[in-house]
Amino acid sequence: MLFDDIDQDDGLFDEFEAGLVDEEPTVPGMPDIPSPRGTENLIGHEFVEKKLLQMLDMGRFPHGLIFSGPSGIGKSVMAYRLTRFLFSEKDRAPDMFGEPEPATSLYVGQGHSIFGKVFGGGHPDLLTLGRPIDEGTGRIKASVPVEEIRKIAPFMRRTASVEGGWRIVIVDDADTMTRSSQNSLLKILEEPPEKALLILITHRAGALLPTVYSRCVHLPFQPLQDDDIAKVLEGRVNAADIPLVVAMADGSLGRALEYGRAEHLEMMRDALAYFEDWTSFRWTDIQSFSEVFGNKGNDDAQRVFRETLLWVASSLIRGEAFEIPWLEVMNARLDVETKLAIYDQLSAHFDRCVYGNLDKRFMILGAFMAFEV
Repeated sequence: MLFDDIDQDDGLFDEFEAGLVDEEPTVPGMPDIPSPRGTENLIGHEFVEKKLLQMLDMGRFPHGLIFSGPSGIGKSVMAYRLTRFLFSEKDRAPDMFGEPEPATSLYVGQGHSIFGKVFGGGHPDLLTLGRPIDEGTGRIKASVPVEEIRKIAPFMRRTASVEGGWRIVIVDDADTMTRSSQNSLLKILEEPPEKALLILITHRAGALLPTVYSRCVHLPFQPLQDDDIAKVLEGRVNAADIPLVVAMADGSLGRALEYGRAEHLEMMRDALAYFEDWTSFRWTDIQSFSEVFGNKGNDDAQRVFRETLLWVASSLIRGEAFEIPWLEVMNARLDVETKLAIYDQLSAHFDRCVYGNLDKRFMILGAFMAFEV
């Protein structure tokens, strides 16, 4: 995923816990993209946060939560935000002055020691799981294997480091769990220990077994508002490029931050510029473009290229032009059947090239060919 769990070395953890780290923690290799573990403020999803606070206030907090929705919209951010709040529960315990006021937010700032422990991966009562790296290929595995899920039961049975404290497990990409993995979860969900919480982060809640789904509280997350994403991009992305990035992001801040990276923006602008000559593509220039971005080692750029052209095709189907002149022309001249055929052909072409490991230069050339009518 875009926001993968990250571990930090002990030195950084010590500095962060002590409040000496001023920078916002980021995803390795992507200094402009904050890590969910280290994101202090949440954008949007006020309804979800309010619902969580209500369940806590009522004393009926579930042992299992499902956070579902498109990637990059803040599900993982909310999971770590809730985790920090629960771990700092003792700060809100009754004292000589009586019961504290009910919390109105799950916010726990960077100055709190809990923030550093969660960010650094050093909190003993937090276990994070997801799709592991395949040691043979160096790639992320396609699913969360049962071996990972089997780590949960012994972890949940431990005594919390703080008396009466929470033990929390966050499973990312939970919709990729195998049937065996999900069946292993049932034993935990059927007889959960006290103050144990399992958070399943998924893009497709429907991929979970009904027996797992029924034992959790499902909280769907909605795409973010364009204005909220645009505000985050201010100062990070050239003002002239923000409308394009926001449109392509489709409510995902994670995608917006990635598309807004300088190297991706350059490629996206170049690729989209060829559509200005849509009826007579400049094939010599496109050939040169494919030679640059079709080389090995450009996997990230090639993925963004695929997403860019699929965005063009899907925009045609929706009839949206985003005030882009050449997109307005294409929308006006193509009928619905042709637009659907373009999208299907383009999607099938990308699948053949990716899963068949075909020459990526051909992938780029063939993608533009799909728009010839």
